[in-house]
Amino acid sequence: MASIAEFNLEEVRRLQAENAELRRLLVKHQWAGLTPVQSNGVCPECMGSAPPDGLGHRPDCALAQAIGTA
Repeated sequence: MASIAEFNLEEVRRLQAENAELRRLLVKHQWAGLTPVQSNGVCPECMGSAPPDGLGHRPDCALAQAIGTA
C-alpha cells in the first residue's frame, strides 16, 4: 500500500469523490447485509439481478459506475 506522501492531489480528490459517491449510495439504500441466504442479489440502484439469473447492472447504474463494474 502506498503511503500518503506518494499520492498526488488529483488522486486524493478522485478518492474523496469516489468515497462520497459510495457513502451517498449507502445512505440512499441502506442495503448492506440484507441479502437473503442463497439469493443472487439485486442491485438497489438499478434492480439488475446477478448472473446467471439476470444480466447484472443496467446501463447508467450509479452504483456500478462507483464500484467500477460498468
